[in-house]
Amino acid sequence: MPNAEAVQYYQQALKLGQKEYKNCVHRGLNPNIQALGADRLQLSQVKLGVMEIPIYLVVGSTEGARTNSFSPGFYPLMGLDSEFAMKWTNLCAAQLGEGIHDAIKCYEYLGRFYVQEGNKRVSVLKSVGSSTVQADVTRLMPARADDITTQIYMEFLEFFKHSRCWGVHFSDLGGYAKLQAALGFARDEDWPEDLQKKFKARYFSFRNSFYRLGGGSLGLTAGDALLRWLEFYSAQEFFASIGEGDYRKTLTAIWKELCVHAETAPIAVSLAPAGEGEEKKTMMSTLLGRKKLRVAFLFQGTPQTSGWAAAHDKGREYLEETLGDSVSVECYYEVSAQGAEAVINEAVGDGAELIFTTSVSLIDATLRVAVKYPKVRFMNCSIDQPYVNVKAYYCRVYEAKFITGAIAGALCKTGKIGYVGSYPILGVPASINAFALGAALTNPEAHIDLRWHCLPGDYMSEFKEKGIHLVSDRDYIAEQPYGAQGLAWLGHDGELVQLASPSWHWGEFYVRIVREMLRDPKTVPLAEDASRAINYWWGMDSGVVDLRTSPELPEGARALAEILRQGIRSGTIHPFQRLIRDQKGNVANDGAQDLTMEEILKMDWLCDRVDGRLPDFDELLPIARSTVRRLGVGRENIPPEEEKEP
Repeated sequence: MPNAEAVQYYQQALKLGQKEYKNCVHRGLNPNIQALGADRLQLSQVKLGVMEIPIYLVVGSTEGARTNSFSPGFYPLMGLDSEFAMKWTNLCAAQLGEGIHDAIKCYEYLGRFYVQEGNKRVSVLKSVGSSTVQADVTRLMPARADDITTQIYMEFLEFFKHSRCWGVHFSDLGGYAKLQAALGFARDEDWPEDLQKKFKARYFSFRNSFYRLGGGSLGLTAGDALLRWLEFYSAQEFFASIGEGDYRKTLTAIWKELCVHAETAPIAVSLAPAGEGEEKKTMMSTLLGRKKLRVAFLFQGTPQTSGWAAAHDKGREYLEETLGDSVSVECYYEVSAQGAEAVINEAVGDGAELIFTTSVSLIDATLRVAVKYPKVRFMNCSIDQPYVNVKAYYCRVYEAKFITGAIAGALCKTGKIGYVGSYPILGVPASINAFALGAALTNPEAHIDLRWHCLPGDYMSEFKEKGIHLVSDRDYIAEQPYGAQGLAWLGHDGELVQLASPSWHWGEFYVRIVREMLRDPKTVPLAEDASRAINYWWGMDSGVVDLRTSPELPEGARALAEILRQGIRSGTIHPFQRLIRDQKGNVANDGAQDLTMEEILKMDWLCDRVDGRLPDFDELLPIARSTVRRLGVGRENIPPEEEKEP
């Protein structure tokens, strides 16, 4: 090829370099490539050999004097009449002809590359559009440290050992294990060579699409974005995509989700429904709005086999009874997590405009379908879910637990009270602690003996052996086919007699959500949904959760319960606005103020009135693991590949 063409490439590259240089100076940034620094060259070294590396990860040089010749993007800065320019154009002519075959020599440090020999080769290849460069790589091992950057890099080293893939970076710990799991690999599984090559090519296209859409302004890495993308699309879809156009289309569809994920506080929490005045306005507007809303409910079980499904089904019945001809409802029962996506698609095909999936195990399928139908509103019964396209809803059960704890304390003669927790998930530690604080309110000697449904063991027999005859077991959610409900007497014969329990009235929630959608025929979904992740976490003041008492409860305890119930509903009583110490004796609240909703929901400690602990993930029965994976306290620390679904 003639040198004239190489000169033209140099002129174009020089123009880019000068522009990049000026922009960096204007913004107060380093206008040149980075210098590795002599101190880092003293670190322990590992020879990796010759390999192909992404050219965008080549960020600097080992020699400080060479850095002034290049802008941060490795574009040249020397004038066209310089010796530098002559050597550069000769290399460019060689590349345009037979190609440059000699590998550069470089050091890799914390996932970036610093050139020892071959700075101009990198610049030429970058300028002619090459995405990779052959390099003889030596790794510089950082000293072990507690800083997040080094910890993430140590996770990368384990990932690289099995994948041989460069360039995937994450902002938080655990990203590499999550990526391997999402792609179908165990953390210690070697990737086949053909999938290594395929992943590198697909990720390069994905990364380019992400940044060309403006991803650099979100504060996310392309790796962060890929993990988010894989929540809505499958690994098969990732590998099947054939170019940047495919990724741009799917990234655009979930862009609001990426924006929310990048926010410091991505979730807006709705703690109560509209006030009375707004409620009347909504009801009046309903008469002037749309004539009928098509709603679908998906249940993992049936009302006959599952108390949870029965409670939500009663809510569905209440919705139909309350709104009559304004709503058309379709129900889908016995929907498995594996088959949910097809059923949700069926519901959309049948015309559903609002879809409730009533179990957290159905959320993954809900997410995958929701991104395809932005005009349909999707809601999943769960909490702390940072999604724009799928809203989460749950109840503040801890308020009613505080009351049942106070009842237990008042009735207990020994101070020993049993408590059987469900799963170690968000909100459950708050319920345990609220129960314990309620018991302490009426019995200064009260202590809670904690057991778990998600662990093996005959806890009722253990309670009897310890002389414990007041037990808080499963909450009353509907007429369950088995088990007790809430606080109960434990007889010597093992019989449980219910006294009081939190109870669920999902119909109150469903009616309010549907009325809001009926209010404005143009609002599907609601205007507030456009760019925010909203979680509905309503309490006793909404009527969605309340207290149920049985005829067996003594009259004095019943009167106490009603006083506390009215106090919580009116906002004059706050279960956690008191002096609280955790099990280590630390002050968790000095009593001067209430805990925030965030502190309550994500509580991962137990108060000093509780004898017991939160179980570790590997202790759980298989049936509990899927839910704990999604909603568990400390869920971010659960290695993805350790879970084996039942």
